[in-house]
Amino acid sequence: MKNVYVVFLCALLLLCSACSQKVNDPTDVQAIKNLLSEYAKAENANDANWFTSKCYMADAVRMPPNAAQIAGKEAIAKQLEATYAGNTAINMEIAADAVLTSGDLAIARGSFTWKGTPKAGGLPEINDPGKWAAAYHRQPDGSWKCIFDIWNGDKPYPGATADGAEEEALYQLERDWAAADVKKDTAAVDKFLAKEFVSNYNGRTLNKTQFLSEMKRNPAKIESAGNSDMIAMVFGDTAVVHGMYTEKSMTGGKDTSLRGRYTEVYAKRDGRWQCMTQYATLAR
Repeated sequence: MKNVYVVFLCALLLLCSACSQKVNDPTDVQAIKNLLSEYAKAENANDANWFTSKCYMADAVRMPPNAAQIAGKEAIAKQLEATYAGNTAINMEIAADAVLTSGDLAIARGSFTWKGTPKAGGLPEINDPGKWAAAYHRQPDGSWKCIFDIWNGDKPYPGATADGAEEEALYQLERDWAAADVKKDTAAVDKFLAKEFVSNYNGRTLNKTQFLSEMKRNPAKIESAGNSDMIAMVFGDTAVVHGMYTEKSMTGGKDTSLRGRYTEVYAKRDGRWQCMTQYATLAR
C-alpha cells in the first residue's frame, strides 16, 4: 500500500508541475512562427551565419532525408554552406500547421516548398515540396532555438512511382514471363518483347526472333520457374528490373535446373511495358 501512495504522490507532483507551466501560450506560439519566418528568409538569403547564431542550439541535430544526421551548429553551418555553394538561387516557403508549447519547450510541424537552381550546367531545377517537424527550447534571454529538426520530401524516391503501380505491373510481367517459360509459350513472351529486343545471356547475343526460336526448341522439360529478389526502378516511360531467376528442369533424364541473375530494360509503349534488352548470367 505504501508503494501505491508513493506512485500517487509522484503523479500528483507531475500534474501540479504541468499545471504551473504555460501551455500553448499565444505569445510563445507566435514566437515560434516568427522564427520559422526568419528561417525561410535566411535560407533564401544563403545566410548560414543566421542559423548558427539565431536558430540552432550549440548541440542541435539536423536529420536530413536519406543522409546521416548532422550534429552541432558548426557542422550544420558547413552543410548549409555546401548547399548554397551548389545552387545559384534558392526559394523556400514554410508553413506551420501546428505549434504546441509547454513552459520552455515547444514542438512544431508543417510543410515547405524548396526550389533551387544548380550551378552545374545541364542539371534540372530542384523543386522539392515536403513536410517537417522540429523541437525548440526557450533560451535565458527569452528567445527560442531549435533542438532538432527532421524533414523529407513528398516526391517518391528517384526510380520509384508514388503509388507503386508501375513497379507492380513490371513484377507481374516478370511472373507471367516465368509462367510462359514453363509452357514454352512463345506467343505470350512475344508480347513482352519489343521488336528491337536483344538478349545477352552468358556471352551470347540473340535478337527477338532468335530468342523465341531457342525458347521453342529448348529440349528441357521445365517443371517450374520463378523470380525472386526483384527490384524495379521506373523513370517515366523507361524502367530497369533486376532479380534472380530460378528454373527446375530435366533434359534427357538429367537434372538441368539453373539459377541466374538478370537485368532488363523496359520501355512503355501504347500503355504497356516491353522489354528492350536483357542481360543474364548463371549464378555461381
